Amino acid sequence: MKLLFNNIFLHLASLAIIYGQVASPTRFSLKSAGDGEVSYFDDGFASNVVAEIRLMGDSLTWFGTGRGLSMHDGNSTFTYQSTTDSIVDVLSNPSAVTNALPYGGVSAIATKNDSLVVAFAGDDNDTPIGLGLAIASDAGSWYDTPPTTVMEYSFLWDSLGTDTTNGAYFGFDSEYQPGTGYTGSFMVLSPVNESDRISMLDSIQANTVIKIRNSNSSRVLYFTVESVSEFGVGQIQLLIVPGSISYTSAYDKGFTNYEPIIFGITKATKAIQWQYLPQPTDSEADIEVPFGEGYFWQLPVTVPQANVTYDASISGKYLWVASWAGGLRRYDLSISLRKPQNIPMPMDWQNALSTCQDSAFIDTSSRITGDEIPVLKNYYLNPRDPADGGNHNHKAFSVLAYGERVWVGTANGINKGKLIEEITQISPNEYEILSCIEWDHYKYPNNGLSGNFVVGLAKQVWRGQTTIWAATVSTGETGEMQGLSYSRDDGVSWQTALIGERVYNIDAKDSLVFVATKSGLWKSLDGENWARFDPAIEKSMLNQRQILTNTVYAVSIDDRDTIPKLWIGTPDGVALSPDVQGSTWEIYQADHDPKEVYAYPNPFSPLSHNQLDNDGYVRFHIGNIVNKEVKLDIFNFAMEKVHSKIYNLNSYYGALKWDGRDLTGNHVANGVYFIRLNFSSSRNQSPGDNWTKLIVVK
Repeated sequence: MKLLFNNIFLHLASLAIIYGQVASPTRFSLKSAGDGEVSYFDDGFASNVVAEIRLMGDSLTWFGTGRGLSMHDGNSTFTYQSTTDSIVDVLSNPSAVTNALPYGGVSAIATKNDSLVVAFAGDDNDTPIGLGLAIASDAGSWYDTPPTTVMEYSFLWDSLGTDTTNGAYFGFDSEYQPGTGYTGSFMVLSPVNESDRISMLDSIQANTVIKIRNSNSSRVLYFTVESVSEFGVGQIQLLIVPGSISYTSAYDKGFTNYEPIIFGITKATKAIQWQYLPQPTDSEADIEVPFGEGYFWQLPVTVPQANVTYDASISGKYLWVASWAGGLRRYDLSISLRKPQNIPMPMDWQNALSTCQDSAFIDTSSRITGDEIPVLKNYYLNPRDPADGGNHNHKAFSVLAYGERVWVGTANGINKGKLIEEITQISPNEYEILSCIEWDHYKYPNNGLSGNFVVGLAKQVWRGQTTIWAATVSTGETGEMQGLSYSRDDGVSWQTALIGERVYNIDAKDSLVFVATKSGLWKSLDGENWARFDPAIEKSMLNQRQILTNTVYAVSIDDRDTIPKLWIGTPDGVALSPDVQGSTWEIYQADHDPKEVYAYPNPFSPLSHNQLDNDGYVRFHIGNIVNKEVKLDIFNFAMEKVHSKIYNLNSYYGALKWDGRDLTGNHVANGVYFIRLNFSSSRNQSPGDNWTKLIVVK
C-alpha cells in the first residue's frame, strides 16, 4: 500500500523521540551488579528526550525516551537494556518471552496495575516506522526474578575430603543425613585446570547462589556464598552463609563419593519478562473484516512505515492502540495475545457510525468467498489522504479508554465510541456474542474544536463532572488553530483555551489541569485562567542542573503520596517537583561520563539546540566540583577570546552554559572553539584549567 500524507504530520511531537539527541553510546551488554545478580537496567537516562510518563504502583515511574524505556524506582533512575538483535514475537511463537527490549525510541506507554505496554519507533531514513510493542503483565515485580544458572562446571563429589582432582568437598562432613540433608560451613573445590579456577574466582562473589546437581537433576543442592578465596594449591574455598543450604532429592538420597556432579553459578537476574508483538499490519488478503453485526471492507496496511503507535490505553480486557496509518486497533488481553482487531471509525464526511444496528449493514456478496454477507453500508476503511480516496479520520494518533467509553483523536477530529457487548442465548447450548461500537464524530468547524489534528487526550473528574481534554493542532486548513479543546458534556459541545499554543499532552487531577506545550507547562483550576511555569532549575548547591528548553512534552501528576508531586518530560530531561506549584525541582538528565569535562550537544547550533527564551544553549559538564567559583573562557581557532564568564555558585543556580554569542552579543561564526573551565575537583587541589573542544554549526 502506498500512503500519501499532507504536511500536518511534520508537526508530530513524537518525531522528537525518533530524532532526539543522542546522549550516550548505545549499550547492549548486561551489567553485573557485583552482588550475584545480572541486571537489564543501566544506571541513569540514555536520552534527554522524554515524551511519555506513566505511573505504576507505589513508587515506579516509567519514561518513554528517544533511546528506549527508562524508569525511576522512587530513589534512582535506570534505562532498560535494548538490543538490535531480532526478537521472537508471540504471533510466531505464542510461548516466546524476552528479557531485552527492541532498540528504538519509545512512542507510547500504557499502564494498568502491574501491566506495562511499551511501543517502539524508528525510521528508515525517510519515513517513521513502527517497531512493535512489548507487553509485561508483572512489570512491578522486576526485582523478584529468581536466580538462573549462567555458568556450569563438571566435578566429582568428594565426600571424604581427600582433595580429589576435580573434586568438590562440602563442609566438615559431606555424608548425607536422611531427613536433614546437608550441613556445613564451607566448600573446597579442586578444579582440573587453571583456566577453570580463574574463571570461577572471577565469577563467584558474595551472595552468589551455587546450584549443585546430579546428571538428571533429581538431586539438587543450593547454598549462598559468604566469601570466596584461594585455598591450598590450585584450590578454591567458598564460605557458606549460615542457614542458606537447601537440598532436594527425589529418593531421599545424597550424592555418593566420586559421583559426577554439575557445579552451577547462578545470578539473580534483575529483569522484566516481556512478550513482543510486531507492529500491527494486515496481509494483502485482509480486505474484509468481521466487526459488530457484520463485516466492513478496508484497504490493508501491510507495512510498518508511517504505521507508528503514538498512543495506547488499557481498559477492561482491551488494549487499544492508535497507530497513525495503522489506524485504531485493539488487543483482547483476556485471551492469548494474537493479531489485533481493526476498528472501523467514521469516514471524514460521517458525523456518526453504527456497527451495532442491523440497518447499518447491507447484504451483499463477499469479496473473498462470494457468499452473501452483511457489510457496512457506504463504508471503506482507508487511511490514505482524501485526494487518494482515503480518510484523515482513519489515521489515529491518540486514544483514551475507560469503562464503556473510548475516545480517539485522529487527523480529522475526535471520535467518541460507546462499547456494546451482549451475550444472547439462542439455544440451550448455544450463545451469540455481539461486540460493537456506536461512534460520534466531532471536528472543526462543526463542533468547536480549535483544530482537527488531535495528538493527546485526557479525562478529568471533579465534583461529579467529567471533562475531556484534547490537544488539538491545526492541520493547515483555513480557520484552524493550535490550542486546547475541552468538553464538559460528553462531547455534545466543545470549548477552547490556550489558542496559539502547540499542545503535546494533558494531565488532570481533581480541580487541577496541567498542559504540556511548546512554550512551557501551563496550569489551570477552571480551564479559563491559565498560568505558565518557568523552566525548571534545580536549586541545590554545586549541582548545575537546568532544563535548557521552554518545551514540555509530557506531564504527570503523581498523587501517590500525601502531597502530590509533579513530573515533566522535556527535550532536555525530566524534572520532578515535590509539589504541584513547581517551587523547586529535581532534574534527571543523561550523562556521557559523570567525571569528564565535555560540551553537549557537540556539534552545537545556537539556532536549533536547547531553545530557551529565544536563545539556543550548549551546556558544559564538569563532573565533581568542590569550590564555589567556575571561570569559563571560550576561544576561537586563532585563540582569540570570544566569551568569558565567572559563575559564583553561592548565588548562581543552573547549567554552566553558552548561547553561542561573542562579547558583542552576536552569534559566533561556524568553526572549532576551545573551552577553558577553571575550577577545583578535589578539596586538596587548587583550581586548575580544564580544556575541551566545541564545534559550532549554525
